[in-house]
Amino acid sequence: DSIVSVTTNGTKNSLSDSSKFALRSATVKDESSKKLLDSFVDSANKSKTKNMKDWTVNKLRFNSVGLLGRDNELKSLHACWERMMQPEQQTKEVVMISGYSGTGKTTLAFDLKKNIKKGRGAFVTGKFNQYNSGEPLSAILQAFGEICRMIVKKGATVCKEIEDVLRAELQSEVYLLTQLVPDLKEVINQETQHTKKTSDENSSEARQMKLNYALRVFVRAMNSHFSPLVLCLDDLQWADTSSLDIIE
Repeated sequence: DSIVSVTTNGTKNSLSDSSKFALRSATVKDESSKKLLDSFVDSANKSKTKNMKDWTVNKLRFNSVGLLGRDNELKSLHACWERMMQPEQQTKEVVMISGYSGTGKTTLAFDLKKNIKKGRGAFVTGKFNQYNSGEPLSAILQAFGEICRMIVKKGATVCKEIEDVLRAELQSEVYLLTQLVPDLKEVINQETQHTKKTSDENSSEARQMKLNYALRVFVRAMNSHFSPLVLCLDDLQWADTSSLDIIE
């Protein structure tokens, strides 16, 4: 397994030098990119002499610009992808991207989405919220809900296959997952009733162990239909303790 650390402020971390790269100062070498940036500056200067009502952010169309000066970072990110996709030698890859807001962390991560072939893999996202940090597993469950909606679109046959795998591993404890991921109710049959808790299951440690296992089974089941499966979790600094435990 491999971890690549990406920093956007140039700060050091505990990983090896070969697995770090910084996004602090983008370099723009090609002439077309320079002209593009110059046009933004020129347009901004012209706007000072015009009616500001005629000048809107929409006219800039920043989304069409893409990533500038991030060739090395993209190369490292896509190297992770290539290792993960090696036939019969697939690896699990974890990429940590850190830095100040507005430095392009999310845009860099989303570049991997281009590699997902329609109908095969899946790129799903979840975002932790500063004002919602008390809600356990929020970003993780957002991503899992997205996977469930993708499964539903594949049709009843695939839904049944997923249900069979989950019930074989978890039996009636599938109930745990449906409570956490409401979209899963659209995938599996809800006829099985939840069994009554035993005294051993009432402890917080026992519940946490069951939850951890259930989520691992869920990911394995989904990965059997979406290979590769890429989870992009944004704003990890606002993650709750339970989410960090699950990620680990």
